[in-house]
Amino acid sequence: MSPPKDSDAVLPSLNLDALGQRGTGSSKDPITETPADDSDKPRRRAGPGDMIGDRYVIDGQIGRGGMGRILRVRHIVLDKAFALKLPRARYATERERFYREARMASSLDHDNICSIVDFGDDPVFGLFMVMELLEGQALKEKLTNDGRCSPKSAADIMLQIAEALRYVHSQGVVHGDIKPDNILLIRTADRHRFVKLLDFGLARSQSDEGDGLVRGTPEYIAPERIRKAPPSVASDIYALGILFYELLVGKPPFCGKATDILRQHLDDSIEAPSHLINDNLDERADLIVARATAKDPKDRHATVSAFLYELRAFCDMHGISSRRRSAESSVLVHNAASAAAKAGAEIFEQAPVPLAAVTKDGTIRIANRAFLRFLGRRTLTEDLRLPQTRLLKVYPGLVKDLKTVATTGQTIKQTFTMGAGEDASVKVAIVMSTPPVESSATAAVHIALHPLG
Repeated sequence: MSPPKDSDAVLPSLNLDALGQRGTGSSKDPITETPADDSDKPRRRAGPGDMIGDRYVIDGQIGRGGMGRILRVRHIVLDKAFALKLPRARYATERERFYREARMASSLDHDNICSIVDFGDDPVFGLFMVMELLEGQALKEKLTNDGRCSPKSAADIMLQIAEALRYVHSQGVVHGDIKPDNILLIRTADRHRFVKLLDFGLARSQSDEGDGLVRGTPEYIAPERIRKAPPSVASDIYALGILFYELLVGKPPFCGKATDILRQHLDDSIEAPSHLINDNLDERADLIVARATAKDPKDRHATVSAFLYELRAFCDMHGISSRRRSAESSVLVHNAASAAAKAGAEIFEQAPVPLAAVTKDGTIRIANRAFLRFLGRRTLTEDLRLPQTRLLKVYPGLVKDLKTVATTGQTIKQTFTMGAGEDASVKVAIVMSTPPVESSATAAVHIALHPLG
């Protein structure tokens, strides 16, 4: 497995004049390079045994990218290994940008984000940034070597990246460069796969109106960014949609020369992933990708929370869930000691949809984790009744229909809209029916929820 490395695919700027109007005009490559400035170039190349910042001794080089080198160093007092980033000379001259990145990244504290622990300016070797040392494989490398991910692996990676990005946005920051190069897959003793988000070199405050330059990677840039709109939550969500597509299909939707890619982002629709792979992929994955990559930012998920909500619903309905079940995943309140009750709980927990069994008065006997998530609950208590939950607010006829199903045995289907976090919402279908055989383990009425997008 390869160590983390600096990205070499960041565009310093994009020349929109090369694109012409809506994809017409010159075919000149829009990538423009910042001229190298040797005035701040280090006097000599840093190598093993050299000390940086009076406290970090270089053990060796980890990787190299377009913006600099990543070195393995050891703190002389802590005797602990870290990764240290030395930008190339032409990037080292952008001190203001470098320090902004370092301060912003070091202020973020999340399990799925690579921690920045120190930064400074060495008189010999220039600017440096120190990060936690991670041993793993870049997601880009995995895709190159192994091809596309299975829907289960893709969803697992996306859940972790989206959680990290939701936290980033909650701190008033836009990442600006979500792509496989900036995602590291590591292995830990207690988890098969753990994902880390790297490289905040293009991160900006959400209030930053930008400088009129378009920085990023062509395959993941949102249409409005190409038109010089500043980075935003919406443009990060667009990149999430492109990433999800790439994990499912094995390559981003638009490839080729930078000019061609940018035109496609502006004008071309993205084909549904399910049309391109033979994994019996549910159309809900197509809907998530389509919504996240809508040309108009207003048509995308309003927040990463809304993206996560739909992604979790997709996972729950197709058995794509975490590898380890927590004690709260499926809870049986009544008759918990009976074999029948335990069997009922296990069946419900394996159901691919949010599912619950309730008594005639609406008391929940069994609910899988997906159902509790819909209700905004983490655990199930003995006295929890559906009429006491937020479901009643969006489905006023719940009590009446529940009694009808329990007494007549007929199946009732209804649709309604529920909040999906912050200002987002999702349409849901609810199906209430009686079990084929009456059982104390499964109660009187079964309720299944189906997100409709």
